[in-house]
Amino acid sequence: MKMLVMGAACLVTLAVSLGSSLAGTSEGQKPSKWWQNPVCKARVGLSDAQTTEIERIFQSVRDELRAEKTELEKQEATLSRLLAESNDDEAVVVRTIDRVEAARSALAKTRTLMLYRMHRLLSPDQRVRLEAFEREQARAAEMAAPQSPTRPRE
Repeated sequence: MKMLVMGAACLVTLAVSLGSSLAGTSEGQKPSKWWQNPVCKARVGLSDAQTTEIERIFQSVRDELRAEKTELEKQEATLSRLLAESNDDEAVVVRTIDRVEAARSALAKTRTLMLYRMHRLLSPDQRVRLEAFEREQARAAEMAAPQSPTRPRE
């Protein structure tokens, strides 16, 4: 049971780390790939063969991920329009919500399977080191983010 929880935690870590790889970090900036980041590669101990295979896995699903993301955005836009108009039959809204969630599910399934395939290429020690690296990166990003002023509770 403990190994199952550890495996799930590693997949979640990989999912978080790949979030920026797929979505990009900011407009006009090329997405980063953790497996090609020299600091990450050194800390995790990725071999050139592992880096090449992880890139191959990413490339094999990249177009599918983009198509699914486009479909999700299209379905979300349709739903937003329906909700803004507020004059459609509720059954139409329910069907549109179902389409949005189906698109979201397809994207998540493809992405999680990709992460699983990448995860299998790493040794248990490498997964621990990758998780530690990602935690460190998240803390650094949190520290660099501008603090928003606190609003009083209403």
